[in-house]
Amino acid sequence: MSIPIAKIEASRTGQGFTLVEVILVAVVLGLLLTAAVPRFQQTAQRLQTEQAAFSLAQLLRYAHERAVIQGRAAVWVWNVEERRARVAQLEDDGQRQWLTEHVARSRPIHNDIAVTLAREGAEVDAVTFFPDGTSDAATLRVVHHPFSYTITVDAATSQPVLSTTAP
Repeated sequence: MSIPIAKIEASRTGQGFTLVEVILVAVVLGLLLTAAVPRFQQTAQRLQTEQAAFSLAQLLRYAHERAVIQGRAAVWVWNVEERRARVAQLEDDGQRQWLTEHVARSRPIHNDIAVTLAREGAEVDAVTFFPDGTSDAATLRVVHHPFSYTITVDAATSQPVLSTTAP
């Protein structure tokens, strides 16, 4: 079946969109974008909170491993003013010797994220890890409403366990 040349030329001259079609597409795209932006913001907020929780949990693991490998107590410390955690080696006299390695400190946590460390219901600022593989029991909460992550440090094994509360 062949198409007459006159029909092909007629279809080429009618190409393009009318102003009404362009405006309609722009309105639909605007509505879709308006609906999507809050979801993007919520996803970014969740990822930021999740990254902070994972980072702090990893630093707790590092403190545990450091204490066992070095044969000396290590202390994981939350600094409220700096909004970051650091690891120190506990000297024989009880003094903290801050570790200088880059992996021995977290990045500052964003101000919108609440971080609390508690032991037996009372807020504390540190968790001590001992060379025998045990530690202080502690619960670290990382919250940016509606997202919440809890890191529980088991005293017997000193392993941090990360859990989440879905919004």
